[in-house]
Amino acid sequence: MKKLLLSVWFVASLAFGQESQLSDNDLNFKDVAGELRCPTCTGLSVLDSDAKFSVQIKDQVKEQMEKGRSKDEILEFFVERYGPWILREPPKEGFNIVAWIVPIAMLFLGPIIIWASVWRKKVTVDTFGVRSDEKIVEEMKSALERMSKG
Repeated sequence: MKKLLLSVWFVASLAFGQESQLSDNDLNFKDVAGELRCPTCTGLSVLDSDAKFSVQIKDQVKEQMEKGRSKDEILEFFVERYGPWILREPPKEGFNIVAWIVPIAMLFLGPIIIWASVWRKKVTVDTFGVRSDEKIVEEMKSALERMSKG
């Protein structure tokens, strides 16, 4: 029994005790390529895409990493070359902050705006568009009286 437990512990320590085989450059590559949008695919990052254009971008990322450039420098290179749309997330500065604020604001303000517009429409119909039954009956009675007299 001791031998069985010892062998299980030994195998587990080998399986879980290994260091990650990915180097810092591999992790950095995945970070950079994961933040770039594939120009030919819908909704995929360069890292996830196998399109020809994405492969070229991956090669450029690798080249720049070999030259010792940082993640921010590489991303800035692609923004200068392709524009800010190449980033999967818009930068949280300048006009792009609207892309971050509007969805959150609409989540909170949307129900209030809908309620206010429905309430306003209801009040408008009640006060301006609908006459009560009593007024209609009185008008009909007066019209019948005029017709019978005249």
